[in-house]
Amino acid sequence: MQNGDDKKLLEILQKEKFLAFFDFCKLGEDGSSEIDGLCKVAQPSDKAVVDYISLTFIFDTPSEGKVALAKRIMANFTTASFKKVIPSVYAITSVSCSMRAAENYVHQIDVVFKGVILEDTQELIKKIVYVVRTAAGLDTEVPQWWDDDASVPERTEAERSNWAARIAAYLHLK
Repeated sequence: MQNGDDKKLLEILQKEKFLAFFDFCKLGEDGSSEIDGLCKVAQPSDKAVVDYISLTFIFDTPSEGKVALAKRIMANFTTASFKKVIPSVYAITSVSCSMRAAENYVHQIDVVFKGVILEDTQELIKKIVYVVRTAAGLDTEVPQWWDDDASVPERTEAERSNWAARIAAYLHLK
């Protein structure tokens, strides 16, 4: 890929539109939460170029054990787990974007589609949340839709520093 193409992809990633968010947790056998977090959902502003839905999982990880649990949970997401529910899924990228010594583990998944997303975005996000529940065994809250473009939450430092890893994942580079 040429340098100009890299810049164009970076520009697409930086101009993502925030769509929704939902809380999640992993319940233990006794019904108490083993780990909690929040998932932010976004898509590119210009869907004519690349069609994907971006999921940013932000886990509360006050200990190394919780970080390890978060990583095990994220390993459950595969292209096949999304394709089973959403046949138009082409591939996923899965990239950790956590900084060391942080109280949170942040992990980014981009669900890439074969072409233009024709399905209603809210219905598609509901299907994605279903995959989050079934593939990773997480309990989720109902997605909260973000309708106000004027007050979009700021990206975390980990999200901002992760552009190169996401581009490499898109291009299947190691």
